[in-house]
Amino acid sequence: MDQHPMHSSADQSAHGGVSRRSALQGMSLLGAAALFAMPRQAGAQDASPTPGAIAANELAPGVTAEVFAAAPSARAPGQTVYLARFHFEPGMAIFPHSHPGTTVLGVAEGGSFGWTLMQGTAHVVRASASGSPAATEDLTEPNADVVLEPGDAIYYEDDVVHTARGAGDTTAVVLATLILTTGQPLLMPANMNMATPTP
Repeated sequence: MDQHPMHSSADQSAHGGVSRRSALQGMSLLGAAALFAMPRQAGAQDASPTPGAIAANELAPGVTAEVFAAAPSARAPGQTVYLARFHFEPGMAIFPHSHPGTTVLGVAEGGSFGWTLMQGTAHVVRASASGSPAATEDLTEPNADVVLEPGDAIYYEDDVVHTARGAGDTTAVVLATLILTTGQPLLMPANMNMATPTP
């Protein structure tokens, strides 16, 4: 069985190869990501959040994101630093996308985490959490695929387009630090023209 459930050929549209399902997921994702694009200042009239509640946003079936914090960076003007956690259920994948800045991902626990490069350069550090990490592996070839285990990490810049998936028998929990352009969504689906249509 295909471990990369992305798009069937029957799903593809005639407009750039993006399926209708992916376009709808991408638009849903953009709406959810827009909630996190700008750090919010709490006002006196805002309702008090439920203590301990962390909103989980579904990015794709079986793939969720929890954004713990977003703060402007004084060291990198025009950038916002995000702290997030992703859950990838076994065999579930997210559509091809990019992030508008620097991304560092570390597999925290659970199952294996699959990551496939489509464009750009990414860097893998095996056993990065061990205190004795292995040498960095550079991924530069399109369709290069890695499977990361708990303790492994990957980092990359905004020129990278990739997919990711749960590659093991249990849910992969991935921690993320992202330094992204302020006001931009956390991720942008690849091959989608996000410009306003002209009449």
